[in-house]
Amino acid sequence: MGPTRIGIRHLRYTIAVADAGGFRAAADALNIAQPAVSKTVQDTETDLGFPIFLRSAGMFEITDAGRVFLDDARLTLAAFERTIRASRQNAIGARGHIIVGYSALASSSQISAGLDIFHKRHPGCQVEMHVMSTDTMMRNLKTGEIDIGFLLSHGSVHDLEVAQKPIWSTQIGVVVPRAIDTVSLDMLRDSAFVMGVRENWRSYRTLLDVAFSQAGLSPSIIDEAWDVQVIFQRVADGRGLTFYPISAADSLPAALKILPVPDWSPELTIAMAWSKVVDTKLLQAFRESFPT
Repeated sequence: MGPTRIGIRHLRYTIAVADAGGFRAAADALNIAQPAVSKTVQDTETDLGFPIFLRSAGMFEITDAGRVFLDDARLTLAAFERTIRASRQNAIGARGHIIVGYSALASSSQISAGLDIFHKRHPGCQVEMHVMSTDTMMRNLKTGEIDIGFLLSHGSVHDLEVAQKPIWSTQIGVVVPRAIDTVSLDMLRDSAFVMGVRENWRSYRTLLDVAFSQAGLSPSIIDEAWDVQVIFQRVADGRGLTFYPISAADSLPAALKILPVPDWSPELTIAMAWSKVVDTKLLQAFRESFPT
């Protein structure tokens, strides 16, 4: 068997096709012409000696051998992305670079406290923060687009290649305008609510569904929004109330506050997540800065 001609571009295009579920969608996501994607994937399959995808009219499937290749390709691409990122930071004198994803549910003082500890121990290391959904963090941890994720710990959030460590738990309360002083289960039964779009808030909405069922609640959801700041604005405008972790009270607009609900105290847990496969001493040091 001769030397391979497969490079990073081949891995990137092939993974894009698998993630997009087809060649046209992958070309759109990559912003390149479809023939270029098709030719690159075909060259990859020729070099490997087996098909990665089965395609015919109305059908697109990944072969068993293709799934194994894609799993390894994701790990290779993740390691490559981290190497390039670290090299660029070294070139400008930074002593390390970590990309962190965090859920809007985790925007509280606990993250800031851990970051302060880490920066004291590793001055000069850059930490880049991006807010994203829990599901997006799980995907990006595997592809190497982020190094650490602060996400909602939930039974539906699981991957054998991603480790999780619970960091803190908090009670869920109701976000209301400042003029409201008390809430109750009876009040919630008669109130309208603004919620996050289930596609983006899947694990949180699932957790709330269970809590609602246990309390005999069927909240009237009159509006949904993708972004938490839009949700808060609609609550401030009197559109409805919403549910949010009490530990994140400091992230609310001045016009709002979070109140606990007597006789109803659902909780959520925030966990730190990282790839089991691609790990470094710097990331280990980062995690140690966030004791449970």
